[in-house]
Amino acid sequence: MSTETTEELNAELRRSWEHFRTAAVRIAELQTAMWGDYAELMTGLLNGKPTWGGVNRTCWKFVGDEGMKFASALSGLGVDYARGVVELTREHEQRLWGQLRASAEEAGPGDSGGGGGGRDAKGGKPGPSPRSRGTKQ
Repeated sequence: MSTETTEELNAELRRSWEHFRTAAVRIAELQTAMWGDYAELMTGLLNGKPTWGGVNRTCWKFVGDEGMKFASALSGLGVDYARGVVELTREHEQRLWGQLRASAEEAGPGDSGGGGGGRDAKGGKPGPSPRSRGTKQ
């Protein structure tokens, strides 16, 4: 094996490793940001802004508006797939969280929005917890 071939192979391995390391760092950053967004959402829900109903409506609207655009963009990714997925996913998440934040700002302090955890309209006992929203009542 010639020195030139060995050096080329080593250079290619270094480039591949750097690419992998960069993608791994971006994935870790993405996960950290997503957990931060989730914590922010949970804190807001505990404080009543936004409400569970508002989050549910916003998520379904977002899926309807953005789902095909996201899938189409994913299908167009090329050689730099891993980095592209990370960037595309983060942009997608940022748009969702932006809409959730805007939805919370639009809701007034007395807007119950079907959250489920507060008192009913007649001031009676609290409704079902948000975790039970998928069960029959």
